[in-house]
Amino acid sequence: MKAFKGQEDFLRMIRKYLSGNADEKERAFLERFYESRDNGQKVLDHYTDYDREMLGREMEENILRGIAANRSKRRWLLTWPRFAAAAVVLIALGILFFSRQRPETPAQHIAAQPTDFAPGGERAVLTLADGSTVVLDSAALGRIASQGNATVTKNADGELSYQVSENDKTVAGMNTISTPAGGQYSIRLPDGSQVWLNAKSSITFSTAFAGKDRRVKVQGEVYFEVRKENGRPFVVDVDGRQQVIVTGTQFNVNAYTDEPEIRTTLLEGAVRVADTRRESLQLAPGEQASFQTGGRFRKATVDVAEAVAWKNGLFQFRETSLATIMRDIERWYNVEVTYPEGIPQKRFSGKLRRNSKASEILEILKFAGVNFRIEASESAGYDGRIVVLPAEKNL
Repeated sequence: MKAFKGQEDFLRMIRKYLSGNADEKERAFLERFYESRDNGQKVLDHYTDYDREMLGREMEENILRGIAANRSKRRWLLTWPRFAAAAVVLIALGILFFSRQRPETPAQHIAAQPTDFAPGGERAVLTLADGSTVVLDSAALGRIASQGNATVTKNADGELSYQVSENDKTVAGMNTISTPAGGQYSIRLPDGSQVWLNAKSSITFSTAFAGKDRRVKVQGEVYFEVRKENGRPFVVDVDGRQQVIVTGTQFNVNAYTDEPEIRTTLLEGAVRVADTRRESLQLAPGEQASFQTGGRFRKATVDVAEAVAWKNGLFQFRETSLATIMRDIERWYNVEVTYPEGIPQKRFSGKLRRNSKASEILEILKFAGVNFRIEASESAGYDGRIVVLPAEKNL
């Protein structure tokens, strides 16, 4: 299908999309066009700077009018499908309509100055009992290591699994799987339980669960689907600060050290959480226990989909503070986030795909009144820095 004959037809189609007057075929074309980003950039290369600037101004006027009307109804853009979709399409086309023209950066500085950050992916490191390490994302499929009676295998889906002889459950030692910033990974433990690690997380466990219980230690954020074994509970040591005692269930633990509290969310089954003082709390499905060091447990009924959205490829927020969102972005895109003029007191609701580039997330957040600047980081280990500024600040 030949979607347009020239520049004017294409520009006219985008204007109709923004105003809500595009027909079904035009909407379908632009959405397919969005999915093919390389083609989008090639098409835009044929347009003049004047065409882009004029279209950008029209987009800005249309979307800002929509935002103003939407704010009068006390709703956020992130939950406003038509304008959010239009914004994402336009961002994908490479038209930054909220940015003013700037002088070009000298060529010698371009390579050192980041302009965007790619999303994370399946990345992790396995540390074996003897201290040797295996980079899992680059490891070949099949058997990775043998430790006593345990064989470690990477399957076609990239998942790591442990096979242990039923007749010999001698523990060969402890293994640790850790994800970097921008990494996530799934593991099938020696007892058959399934585990997913979010970015900057780890789990330590024995090569065979031979004792009266099955014990693991975690840091960061981990989702569990625990295999039930009568008489052998599954015990999660949460960074030495808390324990979760399980029989067979599905639950999520968020215990990042830069978060204000540990949150344990139960999807199915039953768990008991206990702190180092042996105070404990029983959870039912749909409940979340939160715990601040030195404080007491609090229990609340929550939207469990929000707690495990990361595992399902989403960022999901409900009246979530900007600071909390930016901590997620730091971990997933391996960036440093700074607030030179303080943290804007904004809250957001909505869903965003975790496979989006950082610029797409930032542009959508920008509609709600926050500006960002991307620059090189002076701190080692980061891919760059996102500077958060009030909306009135020019970038």
